[in-house]
Amino acid sequence: MKNSFTIVEVLISVVILALVGTALLKNAGINLDFLKKISSKEEAIDVMTIIASHRNPDFNHLQKSLYDFLAKEYLLDDNDLQKILHNTKVKYQESPIKISLPTLEGFDEEDQEEQQPQNPIDIQFVKLSATSKSFGDYLYILELNE
Repeated sequence: MKNSFTIVEVLISVVILALVGTALLKNAGINLDFLKKISSKEEAIDVMTIIASHRNPDFNHLQKSLYDFLAKEYLLDDNDLQKILHNTKVKYQESPIKISLPTLEGFDEEDQEEQQPQNPIDIQFVKLSATSKSFGDYLYILELNE
């Protein structure tokens, strides 16, 4: 009798290799999708950093390019960079957010009348939102020290 593999053993090994190959391809696809999401989020953070650093209230509710935000402060003589900045359009929306402090529960009404209300903490935040074709909608909360 020869020492060789039977047809059943060969078929089982082919099925096992096919399952392993399918699992590896699925894993590679998930990794590529995750890498695309990370890249898109990083681009959105870069764009919002430019907008938050060089924000202009005159641009509120307008569609502008990143070049509009940077042109006043920087001399941009690189043509490739100018094209990239002109092509990255965002809809700029800025609106203030009012913060209310939570009330303390468990006090009697007499205790509340005795205590005079103290000056509330004055915190001002601005919500910047940008919409772009490349990264979708993005929201950025900025604390102002004005």
